[in-house]
Amino acid sequence: MAGDTPYSTMLSKLYYSETKEGEKTQVAYVQEIPDFDPAPEGIQWSALDTDYTGQVPGRRSADAIAVPVLFTEEQHDELKALDKTKDYYWFILLPEETAVQTRKPVCFYFQAKARIGMNALAVDEMLQETLTLYKSTAVEESKGLPTTSGVGG
Repeated sequence: MAGDTPYSTMLSKLYYSETKEGEKTQVAYVQEIPDFDPAPEGIQWSALDTDYTGQVPGRRSADAIAVPVLFTEEQHDELKALDKTKDYYWFILLPEETAVQTRKPVCFYFQAKARIGMNALAVDEMLQETLTLYKSTAVEESKGLPTTSGVGG
């Protein structure tokens, strides 16, 4: 891997599914993904017999993630039709060019409820919406999309 340069300015794909191994539907391309798997908050501790304090990792919060997405009309309709009370599996698949093994780029996934909102429109800009995902599970990682025949099948 020495000498490899990280890729930039690529679009990752966003999918959803009702089950982890089930059929996935691509609903958007993403240029950026805000902090979706942050480190836990630090918990400060101290002891009476020391003159310093320390920190240990606390718990991670299941924050909402506001993801700006690029879409087609069909993808917009698919997102609007989702059941707003249901947790879906969401998959963020990094670009194929970033994978060491063909068809197995890193994929992050978690369960969340979703809401969609339109961003401001501007001349010479791509249509963009904000997909807010309300996480209910921890973020997991695989090589390729999880399938019934194994990961990245």
